[in-house]
Amino acid sequence: MQKLSAYFFTDFNFKSQALWFKRLLYLFLIIESISYVCYYDLFFGENSIVYSEPKSIGFFKDFAFVLYNSSFSSLGLYFILFVLLLSAWNLFSGKIYSVSDFLLWLLVLNIHNRIYPALTGGDNLMNQFLFFNCFLSAYFQIKSGWKAETKVFFHNLACMAIIIQVCIVYFLSALAKLSDDEWLNGGAIRMISRINYFSLFSFLTYSKNLAPVLIFLNYIVLFYQLFFPLLICVKNLKKPLLILGILMHLYIAFVMGLVAFGFIMIVAYVFFWPLKPSVS
Repeated sequence: MQKLSAYFFTDFNFKSQALWFKRLLYLFLIIESISYVCYYDLFFGENSIVYSEPKSIGFFKDFAFVLYNSSFSSLGLYFILFVLLLSAWNLFSGKIYSVSDFLLWLLVLNIHNRIYPALTGGDNLMNQFLFFNCFLSAYFQIKSGWKAETKVFFHNLACMAIIIQVCIVYFLSALAKLSDDEWLNGGAIRMISRINYFSLFSFLTYSKNLAPVLIFLNYIVLFYQLFFPLLICVKNLKKPLLILGILMHLYIAFVMGLVAFGFIMIVAYVFFWPLKPSVS
């Protein structure tokens, strides 16, 4: 019990990982904001593909639906530009405050609620990571007193929450695959790869010579997701396992086109990568 108390209240854990996580998260928000500006009319304009039906759902909950309930078609642009400016400030100025992280989470939550039907699982996962990010510290000065201990506690708790969240995502994804006959018989990867929308190389999957490779990849993905929470605890397997995962998510991002999910999972990998602890 004393070790557990010391772990959460005494020292900041995952210092280097937390800083990298924040920087990569801000970088992704900058890229995503620019993409939203480029496709503004499609998602936020008067004739957007996303239909909204403004209504109140409660005083506090309405703060997450300000953009959704607004009839001002240009308001989304202000939200996006504010996210872009805050992310750039946090990334390049080196001055990261909890208030700005909270505002980023609330702004992005509003944007995502406005275009909810167009989101992927990666966007929903990013909302959770942005919430945890509010509690991650960017400064690691150890002081005495209950306020300092509370800050350390929430930082360590947020780090553990991100790690657990990634493990849950993989494990539940694997359980869902185990209930699918296509994944069990080894044909899921080949079937998905033949869908032009989700593959740049769908024409290659019709080759009989590639069938054994695709079946092998099918079971590798299934094995990886099912046993990730256990294998990641084995020190000698960490880097090879994470490199395999990075390659998998790069494929998901740039071949299947699910950029948000592919990138956000790679960002979360910093908490598993064995970095050297930063100097306070």
